[in-house]
Amino acid sequence: MTGTTDLGAVVTEAQRLFDHGEPAQAQRLFADAWRTAPADELELWEGLGRLAAGLSAAVGDGPGAARELRRGADLVGAYESRPPHALDVSGLCAWAVHLADELEGGTPVTTVPLPRLRMP
Repeated sequence: MTGTTDLGAVVTEAQRLFDHGEPAQAQRLFADAWRTAPADELELWEGLGRLAAGLSAAVGDGPGAARELRRGADLVGAYESRPPHALDVSGLCAWAVHLADELEGGTPVTTVPLPRLRMP
C-alpha cells in the first residue's frame, strides 16, 4: 500500500481475514497500514498488528501469544477515548486480555475466539 490508504477499508478487510481464519494475512495488512498511517495513529496500527500476531500464535499453539495480545491491547487501549475508524477499542482490549488470561491459565484453549474490530 502506498500513498493515501483508506484505513477504514483496511479495518474492514482485516475483519474479513480474521473471519476466514487468516490472522497472519491481517497482521501483514496492519503492518502495511502502519507504514502509511498518520503519526498520531502509529501505535494503533502497531497494536492491531500485535493483536493479529497474538491471534496467529494462539491458533497455532505458538509461543508468545499472550504477551503479544497484552502488548497489543496496551497500544490499542490508548485510543479508547477517541477510537478511530469506528473501532470497538474497548471490545478489542477485553477480547485480547480475556484470551491472554485463558492462554496463561494452564488449561488448553480448544476454541480461540475471533475478535470483532467494530461493533456490529
